[in-house]
Amino acid sequence: MLYYYFRLLWYNCFMFDLSSPTSYIPTIFLTIVMVFIAIIWKEAKKSTHENTWELPYFDEIALSMNYLNNNIYENGRFQYLQNVDPEIVYKNDVYNSLRHAGSLYAMYQYEKLGLETRFKENRILSSKYFIDRYVTKLDDVKYVVVSFPEEEGIKFHIAKSGAAGVALCALCNLYEEKELELSVLRGLGEFILSMTDEEGNVWAYYNLENNTIDTKAEALFYPAEAAAGLLYLYEIDPQQKWLNAIKSIIFRIIEQRKPLQLDIPFDHWSAFVAEKLIFKRLATPEESIRLKEYVEQMAIPVLTNQITNPKNSYYGGFIDNIRPCSIGTIMEGLASTYFCTDNEQLKLVITKALSIGNYFLARVQVKTGVNAGGLPNSANWVKPGVTPNASIIRIDNVQHVVLGWLRYQKILEITGQY
Repeated sequence: MLYYYFRLLWYNCFMFDLSSPTSYIPTIFLTIVMVFIAIIWKEAKKSTHENTWELPYFDEIALSMNYLNNNIYENGRFQYLQNVDPEIVYKNDVYNSLRHAGSLYAMYQYEKLGLETRFKENRILSSKYFIDRYVTKLDDVKYVVVSFPEEEGIKFHIAKSGAAGVALCALCNLYEEKELELSVLRGLGEFILSMTDEEGNVWAYYNLENNTIDTKAEALFYPAEAAAGLLYLYEIDPQQKWLNAIKSIIFRIIEQRKPLQLDIPFDHWSAFVAEKLIFKRLATPEESIRLKEYVEQMAIPVLTNQITNPKNSYYGGFIDNIRPCSIGTIMEGLASTYFCTDNEQLKLVITKALSIGNYFLARVQVKTGVNAGGLPNSANWVKPGVTPNASIIRIDNVQHVVLGWLRYQKILEITGQY
């Protein structure tokens, strides 16, 4: 483009009469075009990392981020469900406040890890919708994230400890951007503290109908989600009580699950908490050893279940698990494990697992149509005769896979592999 522009300019100046319309009109037009391109390029550089286009999975991530962005309504609410078949339309009355928060978190991480900021305006819009609809004051000091019966198919209004944690992950950046008062974030933290006993056990639900804690309900990921949220709160409000609660929760998780040996569940949130405590030097040397042993123990069973035969149609997936959402969380957790472990051989295995796992996710992503960038419930959505549920796209499917790709990119950057 520049070559032809300067050739035309040279010919006009030295070969033709610039007073002639046939000479100066094309010159003026091309000059305007070049100025316009320069302005667009300058604006793009403001919101895009200089090496963005060199990153692996940049196209896939951008496609999925466009999917999330395109599914935000003018009021900030996500379209929670879509389908690979655009002819299938869902009412947006089925919803999940925790997963809304998780999608906001993915959008923020997309900006934070150095890609693009072009979705920031919609992220803030959707964050404000989330706060207005789902975040409410429980008492003088505590705030909760509400789950509505009509949206989640439950019997009464509840507040989830895990939702408060993920909300903190998603919203703490708004305080730094002067979009949210610290009192609200502290209130969510206080709610988590009220749901945590002296041993570090985190109760799952709070019954908002009769203002009591449900001490019988259990949720695998809620404790670590709560701890992760407190980590983000601690970054902007470094009070010792937040850090004490984080450690109490994570070490209670380890105490309960470590005896399970190879039957230990894979909890990507607890791997993330372990990574941050070690990386930010918030754990003592003795604590760091316990954290590293725990994440390594979690990694072994899941790594042995990965399908590593390139001839297998599910290459990169896992035995009895070809669900993109679940595999996205595994990619997140393995990335955290990579940063925690000192075992170089394990790091090599994890790097390979991340490579083929993320490749698997890229293959099952919807590539075309109005729902391009979506991740269905099952990798089998491409096969005939599967259940209708396989082709349903939920926003949390997309956000977890995006986070898995982003975390993998970070490892490749640090190790100089791109």
